[in-house]
Amino acid sequence: MAMKTTLTTSPIQHQVSRHTSPLGVMLLRFIYLMYYALLYPPYYFWNKRDFKTQTKKNPFYVSKLVRLVEKHPRLYELSMFVLNFPRPTAVYHFLPELQGRVLQVGCGTGLLNKHAKGWRHVEFFNLDINEKHLQFGMKKGRLHNCIHSGIYQVEKEDECFDKIVFARCFHHIRHHKKAFKECARLLNKGGELWILDPVILEEQGSGKQMSAGYMANSSIDGVIWRFTKKAFIEHVLASLPGELELISITENRQPHLTNYNLKYPQTDILAVIRKRSEGENK
Repeated sequence: MAMKTTLTTSPIQHQVSRHTSPLGVMLLRFIYLMYYALLYPPYYFWNKRDFKTQTKKNPFYVSKLVRLVEKHPRLYELSMFVLNFPRPTAVYHFLPELQGRVLQVGCGTGLLNKHAKGWRHVEFFNLDINEKHLQFGMKKGRLHNCIHSGIYQVEKEDECFDKIVFARCFHHIRHHKKAFKECARLLNKGGELWILDPVILEEQGSGKQMSAGYMANSSIDGVIWRFTKKAFIEHVLASLPGELELISITENRQPHLTNYNLKYPQTDILAVIRKRSEGENK
């Protein structure tokens, strides 16, 4: 069961949907505690302890776990099952169906493609810097039209995509201004950029405050951005080139483990950014 609220107090449209099943939330938190009890001791002694030591010498040190997951696609998919329990594709459930020529940034092994296998009017072009993950996705039959590249400089002609989607990878992109500039070049006029990403849930009365997004080196996820919803919106607005405008934000706290973990409770947001048409005023 979900509770929906639509806010229209600013030029950016806001919609909020919160999962309200107490039993479902209790189950996810129980699973989190079970995972913590079973997995944290080996994780700490093998990965976390080394990570804490090495980051004192090199703040950008890549943990043993992150290197292992990047090297072995099957371990990546296992980690997605753990983080996104009950299903690795659960995080994509509130993403509307895509249509047209779509560039998927940070496609990984193709979990979004697996979720979208029934979509009939979309042609995905799948971009990722990890060649092993691309090869795994192709072997699974999920990925076609693969591009082994980052998003800062894509070897495609101007205005060749109807949509660009960052599905759960935006927090891994270090230089958002450069990424947005390239997206503006690749998008057709009137085309859209969709960002589906988790943000930290800032509970009222918790005493936790975040005035702006910041970068952190995680022993589980590598170097990432962390945002609250407010910090995310402000960061995006400050990073967009003139051709792009943020038109809507949808928040949906979907029932999966990442959102209901007990350390950094989160919620999912979908930001829709549109490329202005010819002659349209800023």
